[in-house]
Amino acid sequence: MKRFFYKSQQTAVGAVLLTVFLLLVMPESARARLKSAIGGLFLPLVGISTTGQVAFESIAQLGATNSEPSPTNQAFGQAPPSLSVLQEEVDRLRSVNKHLSKLLALEPLIPWETKLVRVVGRDPFNWWRRIRINLGSNKGIRSNQPVISAKGDLVGRVSVVGPLTSWVVLVGDPNCRFSALIKESRSQGGIVSPRQFNSDLRTVELTYLPNDVELRPGQAVVTSGLGGGFPKEIPVGQVVDSWLSKDGLYVEARIKLHANLNQLETVRVLTRY
Repeated sequence: MKRFFYKSQQTAVGAVLLTVFLLLVMPESARARLKSAIGGLFLPLVGISTTGQVAFESIAQLGATNSEPSPTNQAFGQAPPSLSVLQEEVDRLRSVNKHLSKLLALEPLIPWETKLVRVVGRDPFNWWRRIRINLGSNKGIRSNQPVISAKGDLVGRVSVVGPLTSWVVLVGDPNCRFSALIKESRSQGGIVSPRQFNSDLRTVELTYLPNDVELRPGQAVVTSGLGGGFPKEIPVGQVVDSWLSKDGLYVEARIKLHANLNQLETVRVLTRY
């Protein structure tokens, strides 16, 4: 009788060891099927289904790789963010806060009432000359209101107003002509789009200047206020070079805009000027 029980015990231990070995080396799908079959055969007979299930789950976890998510991660469906990800988010928020602080600090230096708005799009057919802002008639935006950069340099004017968003035509577009003057000499002319292609999209032309005006590179150009479209003294740009018109009646100059129209993220709409 003892020999029978001894052999039975050896057989049971051998079966358990073989089962453990198979669970460790078999693929996950086959391992799951084997667990289910063994549990179905033996657990009802001994009446320990709950305990057996826990045992088989423990054995299965021995063969799991470290890449499997932890129980906590499984519960939430994703891994917790790493320290590097959290640091990147902190740096981003710090940068946004710094940018907004600069914008608020500039407000007292701008002599007009403005609304700070975000650029939310560009015209795919006129990418360099029209932008879309995130305010419309619901916030009091009106057609032809001047638009300046966050620092106060001329950007353009509101051209089309919608209920929630509006389009702004930028300086250099043929639909955004205006009167400007050389700040030093007070000589007046008109800003027009370049007659020839220029890879520098910040370049426009100032034309119809008196032919006796003295121009030098670096001289400041501002709005003249004539016509009522833009208030006086909005910074526009600087003189790059100049030449006499073909008929010799006036002087023209190439102007580089202060505002980088390709990097606009926030602008100001003048609401009272």
